[in-house]
Amino acid sequence: MKLENHNYIVGCDECGYGSLAGPLVVVGVRAPKDWSLPGLNDSKKLSAKKREALLLPLMKLVQSKEISYHLAERSNTVIDQQGVSVALKDAYVECFHALYQPDSLIISDGILKFDKLGVDGYDKVSVIKADSKFPAVMAASIIAKVWRDDKMHQLHFSYPDYDWLSNVGYGSRKHIKAIMEYGPTPLHRFSYAPLKFYDQIEVDI
Repeated sequence: MKLENHNYIVGCDECGYGSLAGPLVVVGVRAPKDWSLPGLNDSKKLSAKKREALLLPLMKLVQSKEISYHLAERSNTVIDQQGVSVALKDAYVECFHALYQPDSLIISDGILKFDKLGVDGYDKVSVIKADSKFPAVMAASIIAKVWRDDKMHQLHFSYPDYDWLSNVGYGSRKHIKAIMEYGPTPLHRFSYAPLKFYDQIEVDI
């Protein structure tokens, strides 16, 4: 990975991969290779208040065209139809197409490979824990997390029994207990365990 050969980084990260309900979100942020913003970090290492506070200056930088971003969302229905791995890579590739230019290096978080997905000609690399190493990836992780959490908080009011205000769709004890008591909603991922076996789950109450 030779950053000196590129003027821009397209940093990409996902949010919601392991959630039992709601969408999977991938965000890409295109920024100058030396760009940063005070306070940036892996979204998982920041409080919700700090993530929200960082979103405003990030959006101002988007408005001023210092950076740009693209958000790709895949619904629970698409995840169930395609499988989460296919849906995830498809969302990443959407971000790549939207943001890549020849002066860019794409850096995605993790160990994903994108061979034969229409992006073989793009300069790209997957880096473990990129969301704690590269500001553009940190920014992508923050935008993805804030956007998805806000969406799950809104959806909570349609399905309040599942406590999405707190767990944002992930498999907390209260969430799984609600699935046992009320059954899954149309926003749940039926291809995920324990949902495909929810009638067999035993939860101590």
